Amino acid sequence: MNLVSQVCTQCGFESPRAFRACAACGVALGSAKATGRSYLAGQTGDSTLVAPMPTEAEIAQGDSAPPPPSPEDLEPPLVGQAEASEAIHAALQTALAQGKPTLVALEGEPGSGRSRLLFHAAELAARVAPNIRIHAGMCRDGDALNAPFSRILLERFGVTPASSPQVVRGQIAMFVAEALQSADALAIGETSHLLGHFAGVPFPDSPFLLGLDDKPAELRKREEAALKRLFEGDARQRPTLILIDNVHFAEDDAWALLDVVLSADAPITVVVVGDKGIVERAQKLSPAGGLVVGPIAPLSETDVGSMLHIILPTLVDAPEPLVAALTHRSGGNPSALRELVFALVEAKLFVKTDDGLVVDMAKLQSGALPVTIEDAIKARLSRLDDLERATVDRASVMGLVANDRAILAMMRTERPATAKSDDPLSIWPDDDDEVALDSALSRLEEKGFFVSLEQSELPGVREYRFVHSETHHYVYRQLSADLRKSRHAIIAHWITTNVEMTQEGVPALAAPHLEKAELRARAGRAYLEAARDEQTRMRTQSAMRFIEKALELLEKDDVARRLDALHQLGSVLTTTGKYDEAIRTFAEMLELSHKLGARGKGGAALNRIARVHRMRGEEARAREVLVRALALFREGADLRGVASSLDDLAQVERLRGDMEAAQHACDEALAIRRAHGDKRGEAVSLTTLTAIELSRGNLAAAETAAQAALVIREEINDRAGITASLNALGALASERGDLDRAEACWKQALTEARKMADRRTQSFLLNNLGEALTKAGVRLSEARSVLEVARDLAHELSDRRMVAEVERNLGLCLLKASDDKADATLTRALELAKEYGGKEIIAEAHHAIGTLRARTLFDATGAVDRRAEEAFLTAIDAFRELGNEKEAARTLAELGMHVLERGDTESAKERLRESRAIMRRIGLPDIERVDDVLRALG
Repeated sequence: MNLVSQVCTQCGFESPRAFRACAACGVALGSAKATGRSYLAGQTGDSTLVAPMPTEAEIAQGDSAPPPPSPEDLEPPLVGQAEASEAIHAALQTALAQGKPTLVALEGEPGSGRSRLLFHAAELAARVAPNIRIHAGMCRDGDALNAPFSRILLERFGVTPASSPQVVRGQIAMFVAEALQSADALAIGETSHLLGHFAGVPFPDSPFLLGLDDKPAELRKREEAALKRLFEGDARQRPTLILIDNVHFAEDDAWALLDVVLSADAPITVVVVGDKGIVERAQKLSPAGGLVVGPIAPLSETDVGSMLHIILPTLVDAPEPLVAALTHRSGGNPSALRELVFALVEAKLFVKTDDGLVVDMAKLQSGALPVTIEDAIKARLSRLDDLERATVDRASVMGLVANDRAILAMMRTERPATAKSDDPLSIWPDDDDEVALDSALSRLEEKGFFVSLEQSELPGVREYRFVHSETHHYVYRQLSADLRKSRHAIIAHWITTNVEMTQEGVPALAAPHLEKAELRARAGRAYLEAARDEQTRMRTQSAMRFIEKALELLEKDDVARRLDALHQLGSVLTTTGKYDEAIRTFAEMLELSHKLGARGKGGAALNRIARVHRMRGEEARAREVLVRALALFREGADLRGVASSLDDLAQVERLRGDMEAAQHACDEALAIRRAHGDKRGEAVSLTTLTAIELSRGNLAAAETAAQAALVIREEINDRAGITASLNALGALASERGDLDRAEACWKQALTEARKMADRRTQSFLLNNLGEALTKAGVRLSEARSVLEVARDLAHELSDRRMVAEVERNLGLCLLKASDDKADATLTRALELAKEYGGKEIIAEAHHAIGTLRARTLFDATGAVDRRAEEAFLTAIDAFRELGNEKEAARTLAELGMHVLERGDTESAKERLRESRAIMRRIGLPDIERVDDVLRALG
C-alpha cells in the first residue's frame, strides 16, 4: 500500500495513507488518494498488475510514445532494502539482455515488507521496460503454486465470475493464438483446452483431454508444457515479470511447476517472497539467466526514522528516543512498526503545528502510550465500537482472509433466540443486520484493519484480508477455546450449506474448520474429497497431505473410506515414484481387507502392488502377486476383477517369455468379457492377444485379433482404442515388410494421438515409424528426425522403457548412415536398457550392439574379433528365454551372415539353417533371403 499521508479537510490532521477516515475527528477522507500516483492498479490478492504506461499502439509509434515516469511520480522509496532492490533490478536487466529467465527469491518473517518488495519490483520493471507484462499471485495456506498461476491465467484471459463458459473458451483460444503467433488450429486447441483445464475452465468432451482422467502424471506433463508455451510466447512479444507472494505455502510439485516456467526460452523474471526456508527450495531451481537469493533485512534505527517520515510526511522531527523505542519494540519489522505508529497517531502523540506534526514528548515520557506491538493492537482494538470489535473477532476465526457471508452466519447463529411465532415472515423479516455488518466492515477498512479483495474465491461473497497478520493472530488467541470451536463449526456448516461441495477447492476449504470444530469424522471425509480434487488437478503433494489427514481423522470403523483413502494414497505415491512407500500403503489396504474378508478390495490392492513391480521390471514378483489377486477375485466371484487381473497377468507373462501362459490368461479374460458384453474390455483383451501373437511371430493370428479390436472400437467410438489398434496394424505391416501400409497406419494413428494430445502414444508411434524407416534403409534423415522427436517425448514423459527403445533405434539409424555417433548412442542404449531392467529391451540392445560390432571382423592384431558374436549369442539366449522365436530367428540369421563374412562357412550354414527352420515354422517373410544364401552356399 502507498504510505503517503493525507490531510483531513475538516480538522487538518495528517492521517496515514491506510486510513480512510481521519484519525483525529473521524470525518471520511474521500477517495484517500495519495499525492503521488501509484504504478500498480491491483493492490491486493491475485491480479495482473497494470502500470499506467503507454498503450501498445503508442509503443508501436516509437519516439512518439510518452517517456517513462519520473521517480517523483512513483511510490515512496523502499526503505532499508537496497541490496534486495539491486538484486531485482539486476535480474530484470539480465532477463532482457540475454532473453533468458531469471529468479529472485527473498525470505523474511511476516510483516518484513515482502509484499512491498513485490510492488517495488513492479515499479522497477515499469522503468526498465515500459512495455513489460506484469503478473502477480499469492499462495495461501493449503494452496499449491498452481492456484495463483490458475488465477493469473484467468486474469490473463479476462475471465470474470459472470463470464459464460462459451465466451470464456473463446477468449482463451483468442489469447493463446495471440501468444503462440500461430494459425495451427490443433496447436491452439490443445494449448487452450489444457490451460483451461489447469485454470478450472470446463471444456466438455474435449478431444485433447479424452482418456486422461486415469493418467494424472501425463495430464500434468501436458498442462506444464502448455503453460510453458503460453508464457514463452507472451514473453517473446513483451518481456514478462511474475510476482508470487507467500511462496512458503507452495508444495514440492508446485515448485516443480515454477521450474517449468523458468525453463522457457524467453525474457521472464520471477520474484518470489516468503517465510524463512524458501531460499533453500529456490536454490534447487536452475533458471538459465541466473538465480539470486537472500534475506529481507530488518529495519535499522536510521531506516525507522526514514519510515516515520514516509508514513507521516509532514513530521518535523523524529526524536531519537521515539525512534529507538519503535526500533526496539518493532524488531525492525515494517508491519509491526506501522501498527505501532498508527496506534500512536490515534493516541494523539503527534500534534499539528504551523510547521507540521511534532511529537508530544511529555505524553511519550508519561508511559501511558503503547510501547509493544501487542499494546498497540490492544489500544487500536479498544477504540472500536461493539459491532466492529465483534466483526474483527469473528473474521479472525476464518484466517487471514475472511468473507462477509460467513461472518454474518456467525453473527446470526450467536444471536439470542427469539420467541417463536406462527408468522414465517417473523423468522427472516429483513436484512438490517446485514446492512449493519456491511457498514462495520467499511469502517474497519477505513481504520486500516481490513482491505477488501477485488476477486473472491467463492461466488456471491466479499472477501477481506487483515492488513496486519499480527492483529489477526492476537485477536484469535484472545478467543476462548469453546468459542473458537463453535465458530469453526458455524463456518464449516456455512461452507457446506452455501457452496456446492463438488466445486474445486471447497472440500479443502471446509476440512480445516471441521477439524478445528472437533468434527473429526466429517473433517476426514472432507479431506478425502479434497484429496480427490487435488489429484484431478495434479497437485500430488497436497493430495498426499490431505489423504494423510483423512486417515488420521476418519473413524476406525469407517472402513470403506479408510480403504478408499489407502487406495488413493498408494496411487499418489506410485505417481510420484515412491514405490516402496506405495507398496507399504497398498499392503496396509490389503491387511485391512484381509481382516474384513473383503476379497474385491484385497484383489485391487494386490493388482496395484503388481503394477508397481512391473514398472520396476520385476516381472516374476509381479506375476506372483497377480496370481494371488486373481485367486481373491475368483473366490469373490468378481468377474470384472478376474478379467482385469488376467489381462495384467497376460502382459506380464508375455514380458517374461511364457507365451503359453500369456495366451491362456488372455483367452480367459476375453471369454469373460465377451460373456458379459463388455465391448471395451473385449477390445483391450484382443489388443493383448495381438501383442502375444506378434511376439510369437504368428502374423495372421495377430492381424485377425487387431482387426477385431478395431471393429469394436469403431462401433463404440473409442478413439484412444482406435489409435492403439492402428498402431498394432502398423506393426503387423512392418513385420511383413509392407512399409507403405505401416507408415499409413502409424501416420493415421499419429493424427488421432495429436488430436487427443496423447504424447505417450505419439512417442510410441514415432519410434515405430523411425525404426521401420531405418530398417528399410530409406529416408534416413527423416528417420533420424522422427526418432529425435520421439526421444524428446519419452524423456518428457520419464518413460524409461521408451527412452531405452528410442535410443537404440536412433543408434541403429546413425549406424545405417555411417555416423560416428552410432557407437556411443548404442552403448548408451544398452546402459539405459539395463537401468530399466526389462529382459526384452536388454535383449534388443545386445542385438543392436552385435550389429554395430559386426562391422569389425578382425582386431588390430589380425585375430578374429568375437565381440559381435558374443553380443548376438547373448541376445539369442535372452530371446529364447522370453519365448520370442521371431527375434531369436532374426538374430541367428544376422549372426550367420556375420560368421560367413569372416570366412567360417560351416558355422554360417549351421546358424542359417537353424534360423530358417524357425522362420518356416512361424511364417516370417525373412526366410526368402536366408534360403537364397543357403542355396548359394550349396
